Amino acid sequence: MKNKKVFIGSIALVVIFAIMIFVGYKVENKDDENGASYDEAVSEVTGKNKSKENYSASKNENKNENKNVSAQIFGAVKNPGVYTLKGSGRIKDLINAAGGFADNADKFSVNGAAKVTDGANIYVKAQGETTNKAASAGNSSGAVQAASQTSGSGGASQDEKLDINTATAEDIVNKKIKGIGAGLAKKIVDYREKNGGRINSAEDLQKAIGPKRGKDLMDYVTIN
Repeated sequence: MKNKKVFIGSIALVVIFAIMIFVGYKVENKDDENGASYDEAVSEVTGKNKSKENYSASKNENKNENKNVSAQIFGAVKNPGVYTLKGSGRIKDLINAAGGFADNADKFSVNGAAKVTDGANIYVKAQGETTNKAASAGNSSGAVQAASQTSGSGGASQDEKLDINTATAEDIVNKKIKGIGAGLAKKIVDYREKNGGRINSAEDLQKAIGPKRGKDLMDYVTIN
């Protein structure tokens, strides 16, 4: 009788042990499945986010290319002035809009493949031109933009005459010329743009801001 009870107890222990092993195996497999499902879900969400980011970037790029830009070109081109191009426009497109290079143009003074930025002021040199009327717009664009010789923030120093054909309205104001404020500076720049991108003489200055102020201004500026 005693041996029978021991036998039955042993069988019960074996059964309980087998059940524990089976339950543990099922739980472990369920955890693995849940872990795999979680990883798949994370991967799917990440993939969707990346696709959304790529779509947004592409959409913004297309939007910028469809937006028009306005830029001024002067120097050795047939029709200097301000022209409007598509956002994807290149300097060669701006030159074509201006009627093409003048006969005396130094065609290597600009990078025709560079993009035109809104508000750019592009200067095309003449062949053999040595006066430093233009400065490179930077390594990224390769364009040549009008710029006076500067000291400090970008305008001419107080003792240095300002090139009226390359100066911005801000440069003129910073020169601190008596009687010439922001309003008159803007008139000068606006007149220059309407006049083919150039002030050609003292008379042009007088037409822009009046005889007296135009005459006085000639003591502080040069016309190149």
